[in-house]
Amino acid sequence: MYTAILTICGVVVLTGCKHDMDDYTPQPYSTTAAERLKYAEQMLGVSVDPQQDWTLSNRYSVKVTVDADLENISHIAVLDGNPYVGVTNLLASTSAVKGTTATVSFLAPSTADIFYVACMNKDGECIARPFIPGEDTSVSFGDDGEMVESASPRRAPEFEDAYILDPPPYVQYKIKDFYSFREAVLKVLPEGQDNHKTIGDADFRDVIEITQNPYSNYGILLTFIYGDGSDKDNIWYNWYPKGQAENMKTYLIKDTYKDKKVPAQDLSPQKSVLTGHYLYCRRGDKNDIQFTPGDILELKLAKDDVPMIDTDSHPRVKVFMFNGHVFLTCEDGDDWDYNDRLYWIPNGHNCIAKAKGVPVKPEPSTPQIWTYAWEDNTMEGTDRCDYDMNDCVIEVKEKDGDPSKLEISLVALGATRDLWLGFDNKNGKSYKDYKPVFGDKELHEVLGVPHGTMVNTGNGTRTVDTVMVVVDKPAGFDFQTCSFVLGAKVKKEMQGLYENDYYMLHVSTAGTDPHGIVIPGKWQWPTERTSVKDAYLEFNTWASDHTKAKDWYLHPVKGKTVVR
Repeated sequence: MYTAILTICGVVVLTGCKHDMDDYTPQPYSTTAAERLKYAEQMLGVSVDPQQDWTLSNRYSVKVTVDADLENISHIAVLDGNPYVGVTNLLASTSAVKGTTATVSFLAPSTADIFYVACMNKDGECIARPFIPGEDTSVSFGDDGEMVESASPRRAPEFEDAYILDPPPYVQYKIKDFYSFREAVLKVLPEGQDNHKTIGDADFRDVIEITQNPYSNYGILLTFIYGDGSDKDNIWYNWYPKGQAENMKTYLIKDTYKDKKVPAQDLSPQKSVLTGHYLYCRRGDKNDIQFTPGDILELKLAKDDVPMIDTDSHPRVKVFMFNGHVFLTCEDGDDWDYNDRLYWIPNGHNCIAKAKGVPVKPEPSTPQIWTYAWEDNTMEGTDRCDYDMNDCVIEVKEKDGDPSKLEISLVALGATRDLWLGFDNKNGKSYKDYKPVFGDKELHEVLGVPHGTMVNTGNGTRTVDTVMVVVDKPAGFDFQTCSFVLGAKVKKEMQGLYENDYYMLHVSTAGTDPHGIVIPGKWQWPTERTSVKDAYLEFNTWASDHTKAKDWYLHPVKGKTVVR
């Protein structure tokens, strides 16, 4: 087949024949991209933002220091959520070993406000840390917190055999994504469930040894993150230098945390300010209250001023490590869920010896899916666009475990004309430069239906199973800027000199109509002959201002989209 390509205002026109190329005269289309855009504005009833490029994603880059406290790290991954809270989308991954750095570039939905980098090993274990797109350009695996303000330490008053801090001097500590952080811990320690064996006796400890003191003149910091018990719960502990139990001193921390609703201020999804206080040791001047390596703390829970009794197998205070963080948990009843008082110990992995890891693996992740939706009409002659965005719909993602391959699913065809799908190529100069996705098959043939049959678009159209292929990812492939091109056969009355006239529709860019859009995730496309503006009421808001309603595709109108 001989072919010719014409490029007019961003629309590539492909025509082919079996005749000698010297006899071929290409027929240009008269409709320009500007005219198509003007017609789209009339059909949609909106004035399109001149800066609207029809993209719903952003490209980011993050430099990762692979220093997580995890053995046999094999790779790092960028995820769209906390892997310990629920199923996440994998945005990018690369091989890595501990002690190195790696820069990861990835495409993500423009509505996302926080991501996670995870260090993973071959056993499926991981340690993850959050970062904010556009703000954080690098990530390491130390504690993601920072001191906001600190009260000056003061001498603990003496009360019988204990030194009582009532109330203790409080400090403010800032942490990213506090709520997801807390939900991850509570998923390991669910309310009302006996969580003693979730981690095991060896991993829970009520006696800890100090390895170093990162807080200079201060004691160990407890930052309150949750409490579902009594407001009379207090921390009681014995302190003594290792091997010097005869020098033991006893402290009681009477805090004022009342319930699980009060731990954080600045309730943004990015950062929250938590309230905490220190555990102290010794009495005396300001410079004489710091812990030193080898110091021992025996932890207990008190009701008011009286220590509660531990059982033989269940101490009421336990310290453990989860996802690279150290936590102190308390049980004041008999359900043993250990979340009646729940504290995070910033830098605890540096200052507390032998805090064990929780044997809970993260939820599974799946590569991010991108949905491509096209409007196929040329606007030539009687050809007009209805912008139901279902003339061709595909779903694409990297193959799980092998990002060098793509899984491409053909899911809907609302077009009666013949269609062909290829990989885009910014350097393409002839038809042969566009590598076919489904071979040379016309798309209706791929789905096993007669040419001209509308498939999976509702309103009485035919329903068939989708078809998926796995192919090698082409060099230079990008889900947004260089992805796919849809070939649509020109209707009979508008064909040129030869029968095989096609025009090629790339993904929409600035200055064009929304004839092809890439949408994050699985998408409910409009039913047949339902305009996208009626199926998604915020579409026009986004079209008129590219900075607004970027999540329009998440809010379908009931009954006007195809639900699978």
